[in-house]
Amino acid sequence: MQPNQMIVNAGGAGSPGYYAWQANPAPHPLTIGAEMPPYWRASDGKIAKRVLRLREFTPAQQSFPGIHFSVRNWCGVNVSDILKQTVVDCPTDVVFAHHGWRTTTLALNWPGYVPNRSSDASRRRFSTYMNGNLPMTRQGFARVIAELIQDLYNCAKNKPVARGWEDWAFSKNKVHPSKVYILSAHYYRNVWVPELYVADME
Repeated sequence: MQPNQMIVNAGGAGSPGYYAWQANPAPHPLTIGAEMPPYWRASDGKIAKRVLRLREFTPAQQSFPGIHFSVRNWCGVNVSDILKQTVVDCPTDVVFAHHGWRTTTLALNWPGYVPNRSSDASRRRFSTYMNGNLPMTRQGFARVIAELIQDLYNCAKNKPVARGWEDWAFSKNKVHPSKVYILSAHYYRNVWVPELYVADME
């Protein structure tokens, strides 16, 4: 085969368009006054679908500006990468220090997840200090969110979900932590709820 006979992906790796896209990551929607979009293109090129939220848990209803997560200026961090110690941008920012809290609550509010009577694996109260006396950092908070997603997966995988939410079920063939991206976390009155996107949902 001659080089001029090859079919080339004009937007693929090595193309000017690909490098322009990589060099100019999209900003977090809220920083430009936009709503959270239904889909987001991750830094690895995957198209991810937004985890559905109740109306009261949309950023427009947040109590104060949220905490954003990015890697190399690309908004959105993969859960598995965080658990493998990938470092987020501005990792040492102390994200809770100005609130004066000792503890706070994180809730995933995962679509279709039905907690059992004794516990809710999608919700956790945690210390805003690490190692006892160090204020929680952006990196630490990203890990808290990633660990809760992993723990919820371990608890809920292959279990039934509420009718109509089957596409969001945790299983090997559908939702897995390695497909989940954390874009930000937002505080609503008394709980933090992260903005999550899941790849390969279509």
